[in-house]
Amino acid sequence: GHRNKPAYLSNLGIAFLTRFERLGEFSDLEDAISRYRDAVSLIPHGHRDKPACLNNLGNAFLTRFVRLGEFSDLEDAISRQRDAVDLTPHGHPYKPSYLNNLANAFLAPRFQRLGELSDLEDAISRHRDAVDLTPHGHPNKPGRLSTLGRAFQARFERFGELSDLEDAISSLRGAIDLTPQGHPEKPGRLNSLGSAFRTRFERLEDLSDLEDAISKHRGAVDLTAHGHPDKPSRLETLGNALLTRFQRQGELSDLEDAISRHREAVDLTPHGHPDKPRHLSNLGSAFLACFERLRELGDLENAISRYKDAVDLTPHGHPLKPTCLNNLGNALLIRFRRLGDLRDLEDAISRHRDAVDLTPDGHPDKSAWLNHLGQSLLTRFERLRDPTDFEQAISLYSHAASAFTAPIRDRFRASQHWISCARRIHHHTLLHAHSVAVSLLPQLAWFGFSLARRYSELDQGADVVREAAAAAIDSGLLETAVEWLEQGRSVVWGELFQLRSSYEELSAAHPDHARRLRELSAALEHASATREKSSVLSEQASSATHRVTESLQLEADKHHVLAIERGKLLQEIRGFPGFEQFLLHREFFQLRASAHSGPVVILNAAESRCDALIIFADLDHVIHVPLPTFTFQRSMGLQNMLEKLLGHARVIRSDDREGGRATLRGVSWESLLSTLWTGVVKPVLDILAFSTPGDLSRIFWCPTGPFVFLPIHAAGLYDTQHSQPGHKVSDFVVSSYVPTLAMLAPSPNSAVVPSGDLRLLAVRQPPSDGQSRLPGVNTELEHIRAIIRNSPSTRITLLQSSVGTVEEVLSMMKEADWVHFACHGIQDSANRTESGLCLADQRRLKISDIIALSRPHGGLAFLSACQTAMGDERLSDEAIHIAAGMLFAGYGGVVGTMWSISDKLAPEVARDVYAHLFRDGTRPDYREAARALHDAIERVRERGNVPFHIWPSFIHVGL
Repeated sequence: GHRNKPAYLSNLGIAFLTRFERLGEFSDLEDAISRYRDAVSLIPHGHRDKPACLNNLGNAFLTRFVRLGEFSDLEDAISRQRDAVDLTPHGHPYKPSYLNNLANAFLAPRFQRLGELSDLEDAISRHRDAVDLTPHGHPNKPGRLSTLGRAFQARFERFGELSDLEDAISSLRGAIDLTPQGHPEKPGRLNSLGSAFRTRFERLEDLSDLEDAISKHRGAVDLTAHGHPDKPSRLETLGNALLTRFQRQGELSDLEDAISRHREAVDLTPHGHPDKPRHLSNLGSAFLACFERLRELGDLENAISRYKDAVDLTPHGHPLKPTCLNNLGNALLIRFRRLGDLRDLEDAISRHRDAVDLTPDGHPDKSAWLNHLGQSLLTRFERLRDPTDFEQAISLYSHAASAFTAPIRDRFRASQHWISCARRIHHHTLLHAHSVAVSLLPQLAWFGFSLARRYSELDQGADVVREAAAAAIDSGLLETAVEWLEQGRSVVWGELFQLRSSYEELSAAHPDHARRLRELSAALEHASATREKSSVLSEQASSATHRVTESLQLEADKHHVLAIERGKLLQEIRGFPGFEQFLLHREFFQLRASAHSGPVVILNAAESRCDALIIFADLDHVIHVPLPTFTFQRSMGLQNMLEKLLGHARVIRSDDREGGRATLRGVSWESLLSTLWTGVVKPVLDILAFSTPGDLSRIFWCPTGPFVFLPIHAAGLYDTQHSQPGHKVSDFVVSSYVPTLAMLAPSPNSAVVPSGDLRLLAVRQPPSDGQSRLPGVNTELEHIRAIIRNSPSTRITLLQSSVGTVEEVLSMMKEADWVHFACHGIQDSANRTESGLCLADQRRLKISDIIALSRPHGGLAFLSACQTAMGDERLSDEAIHIAAGMLFAGYGGVVGTMWSISDKLAPEVARDVYAHLFRDGTRPDYREAARALHDAIERVRERGNVPFHIWPSFIHVGL
């Protein structure tokens, strides 16, 4: 009955619990609970210490639940901790601590066990309150930030909202920064942050996140004493991160290290511990990865054995159960494919089906489980030929692809399986499958990724849109084909261009939203360009690796946050009447306005068919020109023929802009250009009724796939018997190329005639570019200067050869109306976004620099340099070249080159083009550049002594 008895009992309970946490002796935990119970029962209601005793008892119950998994302990913990919170007045210094503990009970155990979303929301709400009520500098602030971070991560894993993951990382990072070295909670907080980094890597695949995860997990393991109850879980998370790096980079040492860590985690976890199944499942995954690398059947058997144990030990209703079942199903399917035992296949289907059935709709893992069940059923169809399995697989893939909460990669992979199956039997869902796949392409190239990463993501969908268009054409849906080709090509460029061209309408109706969107978009473009530059710097800064890596990570975090905020803003804007489709794909009636200056001819090359689709501004339908004699294989063959004919012309030589010449038996330019003429161009011109040589019409070619690399503008019959006009494309039309219809869309200011002086910036080869000298550059600029001299209303700004830095050129490009480059150009096949023009200090004016320009729409960019419109063979439909970059930066038209050019010819072409444009002494119109280039090249060709590999390289892009 002594008044201090409850306090003494509580203190004794604290001592027992502390010893349990250090040594893991279960009897100490039982003693702690017993003493806490006695303390609570002895202390009167209303006593100021009652909440503390209730909180201590709740913590002990929660600890026993984590150890034994008895749900009654969890309910007791929540009940006691809720009472502690309710009995503590607002403003009391212990209120944040009790809120934090109650939130822990809601989150880690009950939500993870039952999956009740209300528990998760309650946990986050309580954790927020706990953090907000804890003053800065308080010793418990780091712990409360850490638990809030884990709550955010749990919500991300449930709903896939990236903003939750960013909040998690921010909170966990703040917790570690505030935790002193040597603090007993440091290892746990490092482990939590490592898990968040790995989760973000799995979503965004930024390798720096994975390296950060491994670093944090190693630190957590090293700081955790042997025998500590959390040692196994920290070994497990390190093993998972190492396995992920092995799967990404293929280093066998990472795999061996992962197996070792997972084996140790299993061995250190007593039988009956609720974490045992998870450790076994992860060890199984490491063995399975080992089998896939070394093909040793023993590793596969070890994986299946561990997966089976994990399934058997995981109680029904546990949220880990579907994952364990799915993993076991995958391993059994692999063993069936290896050994052919049908029982393994049936077992795999059963396990995959159970995983699907136990996972609620809307769960981000559901898409992957549906995918895997589809694969199992498709495998059984191939073996037993039961059409029901095939139909079920299609249904599963369609549901997986349409699961909006799932990771985009899982959805896109499912859409590809769906298309493949539907195509085999001409299934009625084929067009829907194509529609879903095309709609996912822009999401694959998320705006929050760096420019290089966005292109890397699009690699997996390189031919998706062309095959989709072919399927639409098969069904007679020509306008749909055009819409899909516009939506799924030049995805990166198109989004940037659309952002810059869509503000006027929004500004008029919703100026505050327009201003915020402009700010966010500009910040994102800047962040993307900065990350490109920083990634290059990091490779050069080996002496400051840690500092650079930290800087890169901060930039990446900022980029992600900006993209998330922009996405939310766009959702708001699309809620306004009339803006429901804001920055979304355009319909045909909107797209056809782009053909205002002449017909646009889309050339689509798919495996199943090749076609030309002709668009006129005043026609509400597409004119279809099938190309039955021109197959995808033939287009690839012509591309290979062109490569052989060019020989080394695509590689910059030490003495010229020209490159080498190639002579090959049985392969000729005449053959290549005549095949293009008869199979592609002439059928188009015939439909258009362009039949009078010399009556030149304007035409815009919009090629896809292999067509991108073929000189459509030079197609014709060039043998002696066809020397008269009427057998070449240039006899009938002035050709321009466009990567997308959007590039020709009428600008709101297109009707405004420019006034005042025209500022032409001429950039010559600088002496410090690190490339061979180009003697023709001086001649070229002298020609331009002489022509400009005769145009009194125009002035030219020239960069002297002593300057020409990237910064100076970019600054002057903002002020100039037109720009002319006479220098070396490089299409970097190893690093697409590093392609650029060679300037001073051996640096390049790269694509990423060009698209970051903010300039008015219009004007001419003349790129008298090699490979400026060459493109990337892996992503032909993304127009990743310098000329396209100039278009997307706002120039109305671009003169570029498809491959290397002659240093002797370049000055002549430039002279003749500018002579045409400046011929009457008035301000020139950049829209006449296509005709000027056409006439200049015709003069060169008609001389008869210029080889084929030289003159077709020059092309016009844009308006």
